[in-house]
Amino acid sequence: MPELCTMSDVFILNKIKSGDWIPSLDTGEVYSNTKKGFLKTMVNHNGYRVIGKTTVSHIIWVAANGPVPYGMQIDHINGNKQDNRLCNLHLVTASENQVLTRGVLTFAQAQEIRKRYAKGGITQRELAREYRVKPDTIRRIVNNKTYLKELNTENVPKETREKILQAYRKGRSINTIRNVFGIQQGIVRQIISEELRKITPEETA
Repeated sequence: MPELCTMSDVFILNKIKSGDWIPSLDTGEVYSNTKKGFLKTMVNHNGYRVIGKTTVSHIIWVAANGPVPYGMQIDHINGNKQDNRLCNLHLVTASENQVLTRGVLTFAQAQEIRKRYAKGGITQRELAREYRVKPDTIRRIVNNKTYLKELNTENVPKETREKILQAYRKGRSINTIRNVFGIQQGIVRQIISEELRKITPEETA
């Protein structure tokens, strides 16, 4: 896959080559020789930590692997957008990232959301940002309109899980995969999400 060095990539590489920025791949922080300390970050409207307009995840990835290949996006393996350690980053395609950010939650996460919201001190919008789902998904969860029973993916054989992911990465739709394998659509989506998150940085670098 060809690499396209964007202006953001060039900016990051220049900062690193000049010795100003020293990204820590283990902690996901960026030290500045100019500032004599770790750079302060802010959380943007999408929930990502940024330095200026550049996401910290982008800085860490470029520091370790160079420019992000054309058509690929950086995803946080554990779903936490603010955990920018290199071991928590991997590359996915735009369509794969849509699955990962569309709001595939586990039943346990939904239960946790209900408890946290009932306890107070956090809004539905804040929960939506943290769990990478739409606010409407949180609204439906806390009002017991969805995620009322657990989707069990553990009984799906490893070989089948791998075939489902392969089919998806070849461009098959969720609905087509559901029909081919005879598996509930929600479980298919959950399996794809789980399998994508198993892809390590080494496999996508």
